[in-house]
Amino acid sequence: MATITFGTSGHRGIMEDTFTHEHVKAIAYGVAQTLKKDHKNPACVIGSDPRQGNDPKLSELSFTKTLIDELNKYGIHTISYDDFVPTPLISWAITEHHYSGGLILTASHNPPDYNGIKFNPENGAPAPKSITESIEKYANSYTEKTPISETQGLHQTKKAPFKAFSKALVDSMQKMGIPLPSSFSKSLLIDVKHGSSAEIWKECAKLLDLNITLVHEEPLPNFGNINPNPTKYKELIACSKEHYFTCANDPDADRHAVLAENNHIISPEEITTIIIDYLISKNMPPSGVSSTLASSHLIKNSCAFNSIPYFETEVGFKYFAPYLEKAKENNTCLLAVESSGGFSTSFHTFEKCGFLPIICLLGILESTQKSITELKNISLKKYGVLHFKEDEFNFTPQKKESFKHFFTSENLNSLQHYFPTKIDTLNQKDGLKLEFTSGSWVLCRMSGTEPLIRIYAESSSQNESLSLIQHTKEVLNTL
Repeated sequence: MATITFGTSGHRGIMEDTFTHEHVKAIAYGVAQTLKKDHKNPACVIGSDPRQGNDPKLSELSFTKTLIDELNKYGIHTISYDDFVPTPLISWAITEHHYSGGLILTASHNPPDYNGIKFNPENGAPAPKSITESIEKYANSYTEKTPISETQGLHQTKKAPFKAFSKALVDSMQKMGIPLPSSFSKSLLIDVKHGSSAEIWKECAKLLDLNITLVHEEPLPNFGNINPNPTKYKELIACSKEHYFTCANDPDADRHAVLAENNHIISPEEITTIIIDYLISKNMPPSGVSSTLASSHLIKNSCAFNSIPYFETEVGFKYFAPYLEKAKENNTCLLAVESSGGFSTSFHTFEKCGFLPIICLLGILESTQKSITELKNISLKKYGVLHFKEDEFNFTPQKKESFKHFFTSENLNSLQHYFPTKIDTLNQKDGLKLEFTSGSWVLCRMSGTEPLIRIYAESSSQNESLSLIQHTKEVLNTL
């Protein structure tokens, strides 16, 4: 069995290769031993997206049944739902019902031949390194002869709480200070990618009287052979048609993507600045914003302009949890956002949510009576137009260690001759980020699940952003 490692968000692998029933059994053992260190009678809630092998009906030989049976063997009580459910719902359920933690069978936006397991502890946030390292340690020591507990855990299947979670979404939005879109009659199209988000959107449509059209609605294990990543916009543009605006979630609905009128892409950072501007206009500025070093500096510029604290972290929503927890304790509104489509606030779950930013946007559109593009342009006029670009660099698995060494060993002098602009700072907190004296920057970091390096670049010129990506690929090609 391949070594179990938890990346940015859980353990993921290719089914029947690096993700098998043996991996699920080992992870269940690791989670059980980790939970029992801090809880007397641990209870864990289980959910999944529709990937192959995930089954809320708990059929024999499903990953879901294996996971629950193994947890029960080690004395963990389990709760699962009778339908596929999104990741943010599991995060909400953990804190709403005071469970010890939650597990989600999903590989998020990865292709359908991947599956994975995410663990969220009792605060509902993605597990921090201290917890995933404990799970890894136990999981990698697992054998079929590992002793089981004297007292077995009990299992209960419940009706999926789609309505209750949708009400919690609306409550979170109101706590932020954004009004409900009570009469938003314009047509909204949502691509749910044959994943787990359709039922939540139906409930939101009822609660808010929204005119919503869902596409790719039926849960399918292969996602209908469409790209499950919502921020790959070609497929979203293809189905947008005459709708006022169009959006998408990934299969476990922890990410979002938005197209405004005329198919203009509205990035997660731009949506966040629209929310910031609206809250400021109502004299309710957020207490802070947390984002990652792979996010557009638009948010950083917005925070600086409005004297709002800005907290930059490594890539991964789990790094936002301390800032969200502190704001929640103080009953203040902190926003958390990733360029890949993750968003939440201290008034909602500590896990990224693909629903909240979209319904917030609807409330702001109705309140201001402006279009998304108008609101975006107002923000860009204040904070500057930046061109954020993303690309990928594929490599063979044999080169993984060489790239790992590269990211930790390089220095300014060894890299400067590859770039025409002077490098100002070198950030190796997560991958390799170069910030230039011109204000431009480029970041390359390894995917935690696939043999590829993600490259991000940003500058005030689109050509310069593309050039930075090209120069970075040239550097990687020399290795």
